[in-house]
Amino acid sequence: MVSLSKDDVVRRMSEALKAGGKMLAHTCPVCGNPLFDIKGEMRCVACDKPVVVVRDQAESGRALLPIVLSSLEGVVVEKIDELTGRLAGLVDLSEIEETARTIDSLLSVLRKSEEIRTAVKQKEQ
Repeated sequence: MVSLSKDDVVRRMSEALKAGGKMLAHTCPVCGNPLFDIKGEMRCVACDKPVVVVRDQAESGRALLPIVLSSLEGVVVEKIDELTGRLAGLVDLSEIEETARTIDSLLSVLRKSEEIRTAVKQKEQ
């Protein structure tokens, strides 16, 4: 993380306020600066990251789920891309079939991740 000067932090806070953000009573657990509500999202303008406040372990799990799913999806997409490139150069039928099965399994993981996201969104409504 790049360390900002106090002037830079104050400038970002000022910009957030001018853009309609609201300064909150909570402070960032990383840098200690005030948090802002920007379009319904709690953010630290100094760290330039979203912040989630949780009260208990169950809430912590719910808050982490979208982050974990996004990370998983990123890794799966990278692997599919790698395997797709590899598949293009394969000639041996058994290697082609194995690679295709692996890609199919990874696509299944992506579908399940999307199903979980949809189920969580429906549950929240």
